[in-house]
Amino acid sequence: MNFNPTKNWQATDPIWEKFKRNPLLDQIHVIRVNVPKNIETISEVKNLLSASELEKLNRIVRQQDKDTFLVSNLMKKILCGKYLNILPEEVRLAEGDNKKPYLPDHPNLHFNTSHSGDWVVFIFSNYPCGIDLEKIQWDFDSSGVMDISFHQQEKEFVLQSANPLLSFFRIWTMKESLLKATGKGLIDNLPQLNMLEAPTHLENNAPWQIKSFLIDNDYWCSICMQQMDLEIKYFEF
Repeated sequence: MNFNPTKNWQATDPIWEKFKRNPLLDQIHVIRVNVPKNIETISEVKNLLSASELEKLNRIVRQQDKDTFLVSNLMKKILCGKYLNILPEEVRLAEGDNKKPYLPDHPNLHFNTSHSGDWVVFIFSNYPCGIDLEKIQWDFDSSGVMDISFHQQEKEFVLQSANPLLSFFRIWTMKESLLKATGKGLIDNLPQLNMLEAPTHLENNAPWQIKSFLIDNDYWCSICMQQMDLEIKYFEF
C-alpha cells in the first residue's frame, strides 16, 4: 500500500463554511453537524426514518444517544439527497462489509460518517473515503488499548509525546478512518497497522492520504481519502 502519513503529520486547521450544496467535482467535502444545536430542526423530518430505524430509536434509553441517532440517520439521507439532487425519502442506502454504508444506485458517490459526543461528521467524495471522530477522554487509561491495538512504534511515539492522550486519540482515529475507507472495519492484526509508516499488510495498492484536525479542542477527527491532492472543503450546520 502506498501510504505515508508522516509526510503530512502536521494537523490541518480547517476553515468551516456554512453548508451549501456544491458539486463535488474534484473536491472532498467534510461536514460537521452539532447535535444539540440542530436536534430540534432535524427532528421535524423524523418521518424519514424507516420502520427498522424507528425500532432502533425506541430501544435507545439515554436522550443524548437518541438525539445522536436521529441526527446521524436523518442527516445521512438529507445530505445524500442534496448531492444526488433527489428528495431525502428517495435515497436508497445499503450496508457493505463491516456495515460500511453505500448508495447501491449511485456507485460513484462515496461517503462515510462518524459521531462522538456533541458532533456527527460526514465525508463525501467521488472516490473511496473514510472518517472517524473521537471525543478526547482526558482521564482515559490508554495502556490497555495500546497493548492490543497499537504497533510498538506507535506506543513509543505516544508515550514520548508532550501530550500522550492527544497523540493516542489522533492515532486511533487515523487507524479507524483508514479501516473505514477500505471497508475492512476492525481487524485482528491491528498492531501491524503502523500509522507512522506504510501499513503494507493491507491488500490494496491504491494510494491513501490521511489528514487530522481538532474540533472544539476536545475531538480528534481523521479523514482518509483514496485520491490524492484533491481540494478539501469543510462545511458545518
